[in-house]
Amino acid sequence: MFSEKGRRMGTQGSDPFEQIERAIIQIGWLGQRQFMQLLAHARFDLTIPQYHTLLHLNYCHGECKMSDLARATHQSAASLTGVVDRLLEKRLVERGRPEGDRRQVVVSVTERGRELLRAIEHTRRDELRAALEHIRPEDLHELQRLLDAVLAAMLHTIEAAEPPFGMHSA
Repeated sequence: MFSEKGRRMGTQGSDPFEQIERAIIQIGWLGQRQFMQLLAHARFDLTIPQYHTLLHLNYCHGECKMSDLARATHQSAASLTGVVDRLLEKRLVERGRPEGDRRQVVVSVTERGRELLRAIEHTRRDELRAALEHIRPEDLHELQRLLDAVLAAMLHTIEAAEPPFGMHSA
C-alpha cells in the first residue's frame, strides 16, 4: 500500500501537518498489519479479538463475568462466546460459574495464556527493536520526546472535545 515512491511523492512543499498526518496513518496501518501477521503466525495462532479478550482477562487478575468482558472488549455476547470457545480449545482460558450465582458465566486466563501473552509482547518488542536499530540512540530519545508530545496534545484535544462527566447529550 505504501511504496517508497509513494512516500516521497507529494511531500516537497506540502503542508507539514499533512505530512505528519500521513506518517501517523502509515505507521498505524503498518503497525497493525505487522501485529496481525505476528498473531496469525503458527506460534501464536490468534485473531485480534482473541488477543484483546486474552489481554483483558490478564488485566482482570482473576475471574471476569462474560457480560463485563463483552462490554470491555466491545464484542457482542454471541461473538464473545465464539472467541472464548476457541480460547478454551487452545487451553488459554478457563470458564466456570461462581458459587453465589450459577446463572453467571465467568472466564479467567490460564498460566498458558499468560505465557503466550508474554511471548507475544517479547516478540513485538524484538520486531520494533529490529525496525528501529538503524536509528542513532540520541535520535531515538528525540523521537520518544516528540511522540510523547504528540500523544499528550492528541489526548488534550480529545478530552477538550468530550462533555464534562455526567453531562451526556441525549
